[in-house]
Amino acid sequence: MEGPTPVSALIHAATMVTAGVYLIARTHPIFEQARTVELVAAGIGALTLLVAGLIALVQVDIKRVIAYSTMSQIGYMFLGVGIGTYANGMFHLMTHAFFKALLFMAAGIVIHALSGEQDIRNMRGIGQLMPWTRWAFLAGSLALVGVPPFAGFFSKDAIIAATLHAHWYGVIFWVVALVGTFLTGLYTFRLYFIVFGDAKAVSDTASRSLTPHLDEGREGPRTMLVPVGILAVLAVIGGWIQFAPFWHPLTNWLEPVARTLGVAEPKSWQEALSSVLAVLLGLAGIGVAWAMYGTRRVAVPRMPALQRVLEHKFYFDEAYDRLFYAPAVAIVGYLRGTTEDEWILPAGGEFAEVTLEGGRLARRLQTGLLRTYVLALGTGMAVLAIVFLLVR
Repeated sequence: MEGPTPVSALIHAATMVTAGVYLIARTHPIFEQARTVELVAAGIGALTLLVAGLIALVQVDIKRVIAYSTMSQIGYMFLGVGIGTYANGMFHLMTHAFFKALLFMAAGIVIHALSGEQDIRNMRGIGQLMPWTRWAFLAGSLALVGVPPFAGFFSKDAIIAATLHAHWYGVIFWVVALVGTFLTGLYTFRLYFIVFGDAKAVSDTASRSLTPHLDEGREGPRTMLVPVGILAVLAVIGGWIQFAPFWHPLTNWLEPVARTLGVAEPKSWQEALSSVLAVLLGLAGIGVAWAMYGTRRVAVPRMPALQRVLEHKFYFDEAYDRLFYAPAVAIVGYLRGTTEDEWILPAGGEFAEVTLEGGRLARRLQTGLLRTYVLALGTGMAVLAIVFLLVR
């Protein structure tokens, strides 16, 4: 899809990708009867946040980087609801909506300003011409990493702390979640420094793509800038709704319908330790991104084999094609040669006429008159009554 992402598309995508999180939280009594299944969901979430974060490191399409970061954050949400901290999972779903919609829509402003360009390598230096968008994108990036006092700090760190209390396997989840915070800082600010870093000049490709309104000093139409401004404010202050363990109105509100499991209630020292480590690792990721992509004092490690694996998304697509797509194509080809070409197509005209005639007959039953439907129901009940009497 060229140009800025429409708001309706963002809402639809956000609804679809977070539906599973809401499903587990809303139907948690069912999942708690099969605790192993719930923990499998948590494990899939932990794996997802790690894999998606690694894949985001090598993407060059601005919307793909943000999309894979969405997958990674949904991994945190599944991890939260999977271990039983339903309120924290839903809280991260809410704060994530603020800063991720901000990042997508700010990226849309950049894409619009560059006449549809989406390759971040061709956006270098654009921040000089779009200072307002740059600051908004920075707010969303800091919220995504979980730097206090931005929104992501309050929701994501609560999930990480809760994993530490979930028996022995919680330590594994805890370590994976902390590694994810480092990856989040790295891939998020890799994107930020490449697109909005202090380059000496706008890249030649970006200069050739600039729209007239940007040359005139306007970053975009007001209909694009105002929603981004509102989302930027929410990304900064939206997380203060709840700050465990000091105040937790959202948890209290959801308590009657989604009570947090005892194994997912962290202690104060676990909250503090998890928050400190998560923030430090996130800042470490930002620091590495600054050294590699901001100042470029540190060369980006050249690991062709690993990069190829990440660019191919761990070959999930290829595996899917071999396991499902190719066999399905083979079966369809076989059925076409043995069934469709031999039987269905030669009888196409007559078969179509029979189908149409059947449709015409069925249409007559749908009169739209209530008395007709009542007559049909009464007739059916009378027939069933006669059959029961005869059988008895």
